[in-house]
Amino acid sequence: MLTIEHLAKHFPGQIALDDVDLEIAAGQIHALVGQNGSGKSTLIKCLAGYHEPTGDAPATFAPPSGGSAVRFDLAGGAAVDRVGIRFVHQDLALVDGMSAAENLALGSGFTTARMGRIRWSAEVARAEAALSDLGFADFDVRLPVGALTPAQKTAVAIARAVAESDDPAKSNVRLLILDEPTASLPGDDVVRLFTALEQLKARGVAILYVSHHLDEIFRIADVVTVLRDGRRVATKPIAELDHGSLIELMIGREMAAVERPPVSITESSRALVVRGLEGGTVRRLDLDVRAGEIVGVAGITGSGREDVVGLIIGQTPSASGSVSVGGQPVPPYRPRAGIAAGMASLPGDRKRLGIVPLLPVADNITLGNVEGHWRRGRLDRNAELHEAREWVERLSIITAGVLAPIGVLSGGNQQKALFARALRMAPGLLVLDEPTHGIDVGAKADIHELLDHAAADGAAVLVATTDTEELVRLTHRVVVMRGGEAVAELSGADLTVASIEHAQLAPEEAIV
Repeated sequence: MLTIEHLAKHFPGQIALDDVDLEIAAGQIHALVGQNGSGKSTLIKCLAGYHEPTGDAPATFAPPSGGSAVRFDLAGGAAVDRVGIRFVHQDLALVDGMSAAENLALGSGFTTARMGRIRWSAEVARAEAALSDLGFADFDVRLPVGALTPAQKTAVAIARAVAESDDPAKSNVRLLILDEPTASLPGDDVVRLFTALEQLKARGVAILYVSHHLDEIFRIADVVTVLRDGRRVATKPIAELDHGSLIELMIGREMAAVERPPVSITESSRALVVRGLEGGTVRRLDLDVRAGEIVGVAGITGSGREDVVGLIIGQTPSASGSVSVGGQPVPPYRPRAGIAAGMASLPGDRKRLGIVPLLPVADNITLGNVEGHWRRGRLDRNAELHEAREWVERLSIITAGVLAPIGVLSGGNQQKALFARALRMAPGLLVLDEPTHGIDVGAKADIHELLDHAAADGAAVLVATTDTEELVRLTHRVVVMRGGEAVAELSGADLTVASIEHAQLAPEEAIV
């Protein structure tokens, strides 16, 4: 359906794409994978007409109906729109204050009557039909999008891209490009999304699917293209690959299995004690984490899992309960008290709550505590930069220098800088929310190793995440939340992906 030849994109001092060819067939889910910085986002932005390719990069679109092929220049987004290519970007680009029906109309135009008045009943009916066609008919399309769940928001974005008439099946969309559509979705919502994509595939729509989650690639993709350092290194049927071989293509080497270092855990070494904690979607939580132990918190959206970290670190107010760190009580909604007790944290929303994009890497690493660099009432900038360089080297953070704005770094390197900020505090307790969200497999392995070493050095670690494979790889125990309470605790041989997902979704009486 779509053929791209010799696609290149050069930025000052960087070659983002280097002579990339890509072919996408009708009725096929084609995965695009690679580490952060491999060129995936640049390729998508070139397709969308946001970036102008360097040199000639011809593209040919051949309709599946047998019509004449269309050759167009990737520098023009209008040509892409005309041949039926649509995009759902990672940030979704929805207007939270508008309804789902209004957001859909922003893509295809409003249905109007005489004098240009909007026919709201027709807009609501059209939105309901479009979402029902994707298997998402369980919410009111008149609600503000900001009030919807992540899965429902993703469904609205996809429906906006593919629904262009009162009958969704008559849409002229031929290629749908999805960038990390499941980044914030729990397992059951991912299944619903995949069902919707299979329906589009059955209509002959081609789908270019970008994701860091390799298990998703193996579940849904027919073909996978691997980018590394801006070049296409392979395009293969997914049936010819396994996890190990795909990772090797992505990072250019075989990734050795990482064993979690053994740790000595005693009942008297409780670094975190939570009793009767209540707030947000958490109804009641009792939890202990001991020195040298990594404990996971699992649960689907709405289970309470998403509020656990904020309540413990004092980011959000609690209604009742107590938290103590290292034997010191931490009052609710008092982050400074937690820090003073030896707690450090990483937020789940790195862009909004973690980094300060325009500040240098060095400032983002040290801003948690600059007192160690005060000299006679003034900041010793040279000492601060020296420490930042040590952390950049220690954690292998790829950056042009510690004075470069952190916003230009890849997601994985931004996350490493946040780890540097936390680890330099020598915390007795690390509390992490989605610590590897949106980063590639190589950076994820590096961060897992950092957490292994932190626990081996005696820190207690609490990890809340929707990534069940990460929980199995990383933790000693997993507490499963449902309905605002901990309904199961898994460890040892019982700690598997299947057992976590079962505990998240099964009726309570079915959990052993």
